[in-house]
Amino acid sequence: MSRDRNIQQHYFTRDREGIFRTNEGFDTVAKSAGLDNGFIKAALHPYCVYKAPQELLARGEADESRYPEAFGVFHADNGDLVIGRTVYVSADFTGQRSAFFTHHYVVPKERQEAFVREPERLFALRSFRSSYDIQDGKTIPELDELDYDAAAKPEDPDRLLGRLRLDRTGFLQLLYAVMASLTNKKKVYVALDADVSAASAEAKRLMELVYRCLPYAMRRQLGFVTYQNEPEGKQHYHVMFVEKGSIRLPDRQLEKDYLFDLPNERIHGVDASGTEHSYLDYVWEHRGDPAGLERFYDFCEEALQDAGPAALALPAYSQLCGLFRIEQGQDSFYEQNRAGTVKGILQYLTAETMGRKKRLNELLGKLIRKELMDGDSVPTAEFVTPLLEYYAFADEGTKTLLIASFALYIRRAASAASGDIRAAVPLIDPLRKQNAVFLAVLKQLYEQHPQTAEQYAAYRITASGSVKEFLDEIKFWLVSADDLLLQHFFRNEVLKKLKQLLKAEKSRRMEVAKNTYIYFDRLPEREGKPQFEDFCMQLKLEIQLELLEDLTPTGLSYEDLLQLEFMLDPPQPELVHNLNSGGRMTLDLLTAVYRVLTLERRKPSDVVAAIEKLGPLDLDRAQELLKKTLGDKVGPETFGKIAYAFSRPDAGIRGGGGYEAGYDFDRMLEYVAAQTRGTDTIYEFMIWSAGDSRFSGGSGIDVHYRAALTRYFDRHDAKAFKNKPVKELLLGVPNEAFAAVFKEIKLKQDPGIIQFVLRYKRRLFRLTLLGLPLLLIIILLSTLWTPMMGAILRPAPTLTVETLPEKTSQPVVTVKASATDGGYDPNPKIFVNGQPVGTGQISEPVVLMIGENTIEIKAENKYGKASEPVVKKVQLDLPMQGPPLPASSASKAGGGTPSGGASGAQNSSEPVAGPKFIPANTKGKTEQQINSGAR
Repeated sequence: MSRDRNIQQHYFTRDREGIFRTNEGFDTVAKSAGLDNGFIKAALHPYCVYKAPQELLARGEADESRYPEAFGVFHADNGDLVIGRTVYVSADFTGQRSAFFTHHYVVPKERQEAFVREPERLFALRSFRSSYDIQDGKTIPELDELDYDAAAKPEDPDRLLGRLRLDRTGFLQLLYAVMASLTNKKKVYVALDADVSAASAEAKRLMELVYRCLPYAMRRQLGFVTYQNEPEGKQHYHVMFVEKGSIRLPDRQLEKDYLFDLPNERIHGVDASGTEHSYLDYVWEHRGDPAGLERFYDFCEEALQDAGPAALALPAYSQLCGLFRIEQGQDSFYEQNRAGTVKGILQYLTAETMGRKKRLNELLGKLIRKELMDGDSVPTAEFVTPLLEYYAFADEGTKTLLIASFALYIRRAASAASGDIRAAVPLIDPLRKQNAVFLAVLKQLYEQHPQTAEQYAAYRITASGSVKEFLDEIKFWLVSADDLLLQHFFRNEVLKKLKQLLKAEKSRRMEVAKNTYIYFDRLPEREGKPQFEDFCMQLKLEIQLELLEDLTPTGLSYEDLLQLEFMLDPPQPELVHNLNSGGRMTLDLLTAVYRVLTLERRKPSDVVAAIEKLGPLDLDRAQELLKKTLGDKVGPETFGKIAYAFSRPDAGIRGGGGYEAGYDFDRMLEYVAAQTRGTDTIYEFMIWSAGDSRFSGGSGIDVHYRAALTRYFDRHDAKAFKNKPVKELLLGVPNEAFAAVFKEIKLKQDPGIIQFVLRYKRRLFRLTLLGLPLLLIIILLSTLWTPMMGAILRPAPTLTVETLPEKTSQPVVTVKASATDGGYDPNPKIFVNGQPVGTGQISEPVVLMIGENTIEIKAENKYGKASEPVVKKVQLDLPMQGPPLPASSASKAGGGTPSGGASGAQNSSEPVAGPKFIPANTKGKTEQQINSGAR
């Protein structure tokens, strides 16, 4: 690593000792003082190697001059430029074995630019050493300059390429591969068709030609060596010339790289088919013109400042090649792709780099002026859009030029389409992204060709597909060109479009009208533009007139009417003034309905006043609209509004002296009931009406309403007061007059006996006092009648027994029986085989014995009378199971009695093991206690 700006030197060979070793062998034998030991080992030693050509070794060539030198150049990791040469040494210090000698120059990165721009400093160097005597010391001088042949001229390219058998295609493929290898990590291996001793020199000449055909940015990265005995990758070498015959395919490792085996006319791995070849074509054209190439590279160098990796991309140089040709006066390249040229320039020209990239800036200004002067040219949107980006950072003079250009481009586009502004829209719309540009262009258009500006404004307004787009468009013009809004033509276009939108948005007409009205109503204050008051007033008026023109009140919903607040609360004098008689009648009708629906916001007198303005026909229409809109909203919050749907403003004293009701109470009650069927809302309405002066009247209840309530219950709700909650609700009304009416109605709905009692309750009271003793006697007799008659008549109970099977295989049967005596004793006792088992009704199990069993059932009431016994016989047929049991114990347990003998007599039949009959009164006793009781 260099410590200062001097060029350092490094010698490497085989000797008795070196700087890093004390015994014989290959090592650094001398170096400049400024060269860091760590740098030598890491950056230089890997490149101190030489393997002689196999061809020369095979024939035992002793002439050192016949062995090719390895001239190498690379850029170290720290940015220093390393220039080296390695030569073959036939005998080392011992004279017994061959060796090699490497001489390196290390150029600090701060000084390498001269070597990049002047290739002869590399390829015409003449100060390399081929040997060194370590007796002269291990330190060699630093150099300020390297000795090279400044007058050296490169060989004629065509003669060189002809000798190496490289045609145009082959050379450009090699150049493409070298450029690509700088970024894709592939290596370029070249085997020349030349004598082994001359191959290195030819490689150096070819490499010089390639180097001169590379842009500066690529030269700053390139590393190469003119001789290696075989393909072997090195980190900083991109191009390696190898011994003829060393490229042997197939080889998986080599096949990944670019291979130029010229003796065998084989080029592998190079595919430039998808690449734009402008740069390669230019280089080939100027292969013998180093000065022409340098002018192009200077142009690229300026354009690619701060470009980063893009400076190593071939497409960038192809693009810049076209721009360079245009700069040099080759306008045909511009004519072929005008928009692409402008866009290409602005890829490299930015606000940050404009001051450093003067050539590109001047070129763009030249093209803008050229386009302005070309009367037949009609630029496209692709041409205008990048210029708009350029406007943001152009100087003031260029900005003025661009504004004039944009205005002229628009006029040309419209004129070319016979005045159709749609042809210019693609040029104008991009300008809208920058308000200042758009306004400046539009003003210039309006001054020079007002028809074009007006046509565009009309087009934009007309193109609005929805209310949102329309309002967004208005807002845009307010911000960008508010003066234009005040022009008569603009107002007309806005009004025309507004009418179209209101007609188109049928399903959302009220919402659209409301939103647009509010937008224009608030616009002057919101935008701080009082000069738009008249403009907005006209638009608001037009919205209302257009809405009323096609409005059908009967088709409006509750929500629609509320959305008309902007027009009805209150109606503006300008609107009323501009309406005909029919329009004013519609407005009055809607105003009356709206005031009723928004009753909570205003005084009842305002509502009454609005209703009284309506004629009889409009009043009917208004009331029908109220009924329709309130139909699904009947409830405590709308009770007060519903009343207006049944009002009679013209009611008063009739000719005969009677008084006509101010409301149609009957229909009102029927309406509320019909709309809320299945709920108690009608009763809630009645309770509410008791506190409203329109229903209570001076006497506590309006006489007409009183009659209507009575008729309602008579006709439609004759059982209302049989519902306890309804009855409590109505009778609990705080208005006494209403409570009295409801009591009367309740009385009418009570059963006849209750009505009779209530009607004649005084007479009935007196009769009750007189007949009370008789009543007590009747009650006493009714209570004691049955027991007395039972004791006198002593009836026998009637016994009913369900059928039992005559034969069974089950050891237990269930006896079901019931007994009654006509109501004198509701629960006579029932006996089975003489044992009481229950009262009234029984279901008892009886254990059977094998053979025929007799079961006797009878009933007895509390008067001692017994029914005739019922005897049932059941035959049990069951094989004997288990050990023999005493017959008497089973029979005495209350089971069936075998036929042929008295109860308790010995029977030869064997008892059956099975469930026993257990009387109900023996539960909880032991078996012994039960058997003892049975005996």
